[in-house]
Amino acid sequence: MDINDSKLYKILVERNSDFLPNIKKVFDYVKDLLPLVTKVFSDYTQHDVDHSIMITNYIYEIIDDVAQMNDLEISMIIYSALLHDIGMVVTGNEIEGIRQDDPNIIECKYSVVLQALKDDKLALQECIRPIHAKRSAYHIANMDKEQSWFVLPDSTNNSIAEDIQKICQSHNESFQWLKAELKQDDCRGNYSYNAQYIALLLRLADLLDIDENRTPMHLYQLINPEGIGDLEWRQHFEIKNAQKIYINKTTKQKVIRLYGESKDPKVHRKLLKYIDYVNQELLDSINLSDTFQNKKYAIIFKPNIENMIQTKTFTFSDFRLDLDYNAVTKLLMGEHIYGDKKYGLRELVQNSIDACMLMREISQNHKDYQYRKYEPYINVIFNRDKKEVMITDNGVGMSLDILKKYFLNVGVSYYSSNEYKYKGYAYDPIGNYGIGFLSCFMLSSDVNIESKRYDDQKLNKIELERNSEYICLTQEQSTRMQGTDIILDLDQFTEVFPDVQKTKKFLEFNFVDCCIPIKILNYENGNTSETACELIGLKDNSDSIARLDKYLNNVEGYIELNCRTIGCIESLQDFEGDTSYVYLNDKEILVEESEAKVDINDFVHDGQVAYLKIPIISSDVSDRFNNYLDVLDDFDDAINKLNDVEFIEIFCTNENELIEDTFNNSGEQIIGEYDFDDFCRDHGHSSDAPTRTQRIKCFAINDNINKVLLYEKSKGFGKYSWERTDKIFIKNVLIPEFSISIPCIINGISLKSALFNIKNKAIVPNVSRNNVQKNDAERYSYAIGKAIHLWVLENVKLDPSEKNLLNKFISICYRDSNEYLA
Repeated sequence: MDINDSKLYKILVERNSDFLPNIKKVFDYVKDLLPLVTKVFSDYTQHDVDHSIMITNYIYEIIDDVAQMNDLEISMIIYSALLHDIGMVVTGNEIEGIRQDDPNIIECKYSVVLQALKDDKLALQECIRPIHAKRSAYHIANMDKEQSWFVLPDSTNNSIAEDIQKICQSHNESFQWLKAELKQDDCRGNYSYNAQYIALLLRLADLLDIDENRTPMHLYQLINPEGIGDLEWRQHFEIKNAQKIYINKTTKQKVIRLYGESKDPKVHRKLLKYIDYVNQELLDSINLSDTFQNKKYAIIFKPNIENMIQTKTFTFSDFRLDLDYNAVTKLLMGEHIYGDKKYGLRELVQNSIDACMLMREISQNHKDYQYRKYEPYINVIFNRDKKEVMITDNGVGMSLDILKKYFLNVGVSYYSSNEYKYKGYAYDPIGNYGIGFLSCFMLSSDVNIESKRYDDQKLNKIELERNSEYICLTQEQSTRMQGTDIILDLDQFTEVFPDVQKTKKFLEFNFVDCCIPIKILNYENGNTSETACELIGLKDNSDSIARLDKYLNNVEGYIELNCRTIGCIESLQDFEGDTSYVYLNDKEILVEESEAKVDINDFVHDGQVAYLKIPIISSDVSDRFNNYLDVLDDFDDAINKLNDVEFIEIFCTNENELIEDTFNNSGEQIIGEYDFDDFCRDHGHSSDAPTRTQRIKCFAINDNINKVLLYEKSKGFGKYSWERTDKIFIKNVLIPEFSISIPCIINGISLKSALFNIKNKAIVPNVSRNNVQKNDAERYSYAIGKAIHLWVLENVKLDPSEKNLLNKFISICYRDSNEYLA
């Protein structure tokens, strides 16, 4: 297409407008430049000059009465249509700069995007696409410096360049940005214009350029796009009408109508999402145009598209998944997820930690902190005079865009978005699910928020109610520092946290020290008191403290243990500390270990040692034991009722001889030919009481030396199953139900307690933040187990044979590595 194909340009020709020469220059400029869009966006739909001309023609149809538009307004529309996508043009030097993460070219980090997408072209596209409208504005600013193409005729410095920049940028910004940055009523020279209106026209017309004319089949076949790009092209093929705007003869109202047919449900679903988006854009444009004082700027349209596209080969209803706000928010806001109202405070404080940790990183390269260090803080303020509780921080704060796209969009987390990830920040936040803030409604039915982003001059204020999806949002200029205040009702908050001490205890239990001070302030009757939370910290390495950071990947913490030596044994009696016996199969006799002259390695089979443990019930306690047995009907329970029962251990090189059973009759064979009568005679067991053999198995490591290293499996912390002496934090927040179970641990290590703060991205807590997936817990416990034994190898005094056995234990039981190990 040529510029003469633009209906708006023809109007200026008819008027013999003085703007024509500069418009022609800009057209010639973009005609040669826009084809370079394909250098990076080769598989995108066309963004060439034909697209720009089509936009001007759609705008011609959108305008209610073109005759009322003055030459400046028409010229600004044409300029914007020609230049709005110029930011998608990327030079060779820029591509090299992008690949080197030059912050002057892009807002994210190419290296991070490439790592995520694994494709150079996709990574380049994802670096440019979100900011292409800003790049268009920047491009326009620089082209105007040399050519002065946007200076009004018969003027030397009266330029509309800044308005053109903002209008072009607005096509990829929010409505709030458009209203804040562009004016409804402005003038240049003898011309008045409405920049907001022109921006609305550009946004709508850009969306309407969707049909086969923009995606010709021969070009589609040549490009052969894949994945999302393929769906983007194919949805254009479904629309058959080039004309999109019609007039209802009855209402005289304009309507957008789409004709065509669809044969692929996937493409059709994408098209329906597109129609939904256009409907919202159309409604917002109509509503904004209603505020314009001059009615020539009215957008007189039916506020939704008439979808005339027919489905072929499948039936597609207009039903859609609908979520009931009250039901869903009741589920997310209540104790169904978190189990207790008090965790609402935990969620708010962890949000503040995220904000402060990110601000700490940003401050390292921020001009405002060039000569003063950023000092983060989090305060919980009981303001009894105002009947409110405030959780306040001086973290990074939230912009209006972040509030709209993420904070107020339940289930969408800013920290999980590509917008955050592609910035390449080192800090990996706590937040994952985008629902944590809703937990504050467990503490207060009314919530007020005040937040200011570090790079913004405006303070955002939000008012929310638990039972309403409608919010009140206002902005105001503010000189306050960055940060966020969450304001809750005092009476409702104190139902959960009645005083400062209970609040302090909760915070100290649920957060580990991360160098962000947390204080509780109490305001009452004009007086202020301050209480600092003394958060738990990590202890340093010592004889009883094993700091495991060096063995772990992005995990800091320690195990408190007792380990003077390791559980290597040289004799059979070391298993239980009692006199041990060996059954000699060839002689069919039972002898003491000292008489057997055996090698301990003879009893290790497939990494295990087995033996029989037998209690000796003497004649003086046999009656009492038999009475216990009659009442309890359980041998072990009856034995436990007796004091000072002696045991013997019997080993045999043939494991098959070791059988568990109960014996009380003469002649019953306990092991081999050794029977109950022999046992009573040799060890003083009463013939009136039964005995029972218990088969014990121990895991063992041996290496053809006269020593064996014993170990256990599945070892946790705490003496009893209900006792927990390990505390696991993920990114500074306690995960109360996450416990460590060491898969294998050598004898000689006595575990007392543990404290870990996991910063590794591989592990994510569940929605309630009370636990992690079972597989994650197992892999993490494996890493801790390996780290403990590596620490023992380096820090416990061992002789060469013990070191040899420990190394072999590690190579057998902890041969693998995983994401939690350094």
